[in-house]
Amino acid sequence: MPESNHALVGIACLAVFAVMAMLMYSRRISALLALPVMAILMAILSGIPEKDILSDVINQGAVKMHGAYTTTMFGAVLADLMNKQGIAKSLIRWVAEFSGDNQFVLGLVMTLVTALLFSTLGGLGAVIMVGTIVLPALLSLSISSVTAGALFLFGISLGGMFNIAGWALYIDVLHLDPASIIGFVVPFAAIIALIVVTFLVVELKNWKNLKYLALALLLEFFAFPLLSQKAAAGAATKTAAAADPIASSLVSAVFVGLIILAISRHTRKTEGISGLALFTPITPLILVLVCHWDFIPAFLAGITYGVLTTWKRDSITVLTRSIIDGISSVIPAVVLMIGIGMLITAVRHPNIATAIEPIVKQVVPTTAIPYVIIFTLAAPLALYRGPLSLWGMGSGLVALIQKSTSLASSAIMGMLMSVGQIQGICDPTNTHNIWIATYLGTDTQTLLKKTAPYAWLATIAGLCLAVAFKFVPMS
Repeated sequence: MPESNHALVGIACLAVFAVMAMLMYSRRISALLALPVMAILMAILSGIPEKDILSDVINQGAVKMHGAYTTTMFGAVLADLMNKQGIAKSLIRWVAEFSGDNQFVLGLVMTLVTALLFSTLGGLGAVIMVGTIVLPALLSLSISSVTAGALFLFGISLGGMFNIAGWALYIDVLHLDPASIIGFVVPFAAIIALIVVTFLVVELKNWKNLKYLALALLLEFFAFPLLSQKAAAGAATKTAAAADPIASSLVSAVFVGLIILAISRHTRKTEGISGLALFTPITPLILVLVCHWDFIPAFLAGITYGVLTTWKRDSITVLTRSIIDGISSVIPAVVLMIGIGMLITAVRHPNIATAIEPIVKQVVPTTAIPYVIIFTLAAPLALYRGPLSLWGMGSGLVALIQKSTSLASSAIMGMLMSVGQIQGICDPTNTHNIWIATYLGTDTQTLLKKTAPYAWLATIAGLCLAVAFKFVPMS
């Protein structure tokens, strides 16, 4: 193909990209439809043969993200089980009683508990279930409705960073291993936690709370070097390594113990939630990080743990309903990932990649200082499923960046997680933002104004952290 034709194809593909962006921004078309349509139109405009469009872009593209959406389904089953068995409610109520009547302590602890729950939970149903408990608890101590909503959003976003079902998307798109992801997530989460503490101090306007900020800064000062070292060590270690035999034996012993507990509960007709059940949300995470299990076995173990620690006579029926309802709740996300797979397959085709590569090379920064500055300024493009949102148009852009530039996969991940704070916390089109605003009697724009400065600060911190970890060369 002549060079002039390459340029025309590149411009045409970017025009499709821009038109779809405007349609999504104006809510005339959803991301569920926009992504596959974008993939097919780009394929046609770039001259990909019809046979290849059908077999590669559509057929193979639809199953490209099979690992990510299968993991999402298993995670959704665990989340629904936690809802039906009352595990999440019990955890929140226990923490609310423990926190007492101190505004700062309750606000911080509720945010952290929300984060813990959303390391497993996901979807609007989970937001409603947790929000109807967390938000009234915050409001009961005269914390303003907008502040309560912002804290809840911070907790959801912070927990989402540790949601291993979400990691599957980074693994499939960027070909990263879990150790590389957790190596960045842990110190970044520590920074965001410090930002949440700062937010609380500012919002509550009580000088006595400065001691908590000082304590948080002190903990960050001593803990951050350790977290960074662990992150570097974790990134260098492949999680595919064999699990520790001692850990495997311990898991087997715990499983036997849980069976005995379930038999005891069945015999005694126990209905309440045991303290052991409160560890259900972190069970898959521990198995992935400590025992080096794959995601799906870890979620299956988490489901088993949740069933056995809450065993009742109808537990099998509840589990069956959780499988059906849980998977049903994530069908939109599965369809979205099917579209993402098609778009990634299309833009990685030589016809499109060759045409757009020169344009992408000129725009995307590949050294440290431009990386931080440009992506900080461009962070709002993560809103409305925009070009910096991995769950929207960004999936196609990520494939182009990875193929056309020298930017490492870890640097792309650092950028996406950093700007993702803007999208996850502030985006007025998020269904959970809309529900929270409605529940609190406010609007999404008010929540956006309240959270945007802090989310943007988190974005800058994340980008700087990626540079500090040498994901991006200095020059």
